[in-house]
Amino acid sequence: MLDCAKLGSVNWDDVQVLLALLRGKKLEVAAKRLGVDTSTLSRRVARLEEQLGARLFVRTREGLKPTATAERLLPHAEAMEANVVALQAALHSGEERASGLVRIATTESLARILVVEGLLEVRRTHPDLVIEILGENRPVDLARGEADVAVRLAALKQASLKARCVGRTGVGMFASPGYLAQRALRDGDDLRGHDVLLPTGELSRLPEVEWLAAQAGVRVVFRSNSMQALMDASAAGLGLVPLALGWGDRAPGLVRARVLEHVPERKVWVVTHPVSSERLAVTVVVDRLVAIFERMMGT
Repeated sequence: MLDCAKLGSVNWDDVQVLLALLRGKKLEVAAKRLGVDTSTLSRRVARLEEQLGARLFVRTREGLKPTATAERLLPHAEAMEANVVALQAALHSGEERASGLVRIATTESLARILVVEGLLEVRRTHPDLVIEILGENRPVDLARGEADVAVRLAALKQASLKARCVGRTGVGMFASPGYLAQRALRDGDDLRGHDVLLPTGELSRLPEVEWLAAQAGVRVVFRSNSMQALMDASAAGLGLVPLALGWGDRAPGLVRARVLEHVPERKVWVVTHPVSSERLAVTVVVDRLVAIFERMMGT
């Protein structure tokens, strides 16, 4: 049974451990989110359970299973997290110059493009800014403070978030000049006999990926959940890769082979939480992101 008398010894670091484990389900995933190794996290969990006098997680083959006690604590931990996010925003709301850390969640391939297109140049006029890019394909939860800004090709659906469409892009097939010199792909040609590189994981549900996987005669020669790995493999001459036009046209070693006219245009969204967006640092970074996409897409 939970020792309520010991709850006063629980601090924000303890709550972060609890939330990371409840959300990550596995020790390795939670450790990565917290930026610690698994042995450190194991010790922190054991210490927290000892403090509370209650078991919080049970190890299974599938990962960590929360106990009924941990599940009862979840809404209270989330409320504490929301208060911390609001407290941090209030602390910085009166700033006259942008400073501090701004975390941007986006995909791996978009992370590279943002750096190449000059995101970090914002520090020339705001030298006290620290920008952290979280390049993962999984959506983040801005409402829970996992990041300050998200840049995605699909809008995050929480009603509490502010989403702004900053551009639109079509989708096409890209390959190395060497591949296309040997195996030209013209508009109207089908892809029969061509080698194709396809995303997996979260990206496998993209319309162009599902369409390509169903094409007769297409040889899928490489799959990866890393778009950068797919782009590098295509640049090395291994085959065709589907990419949003705005990214593929800027990818080193790749040229556009064909636009996939039947695949709907993709919208690019910049998403923030209303509380964090009050920080001057977040506003400055969002303005820079918008300028980058306006330049790239002519919006």
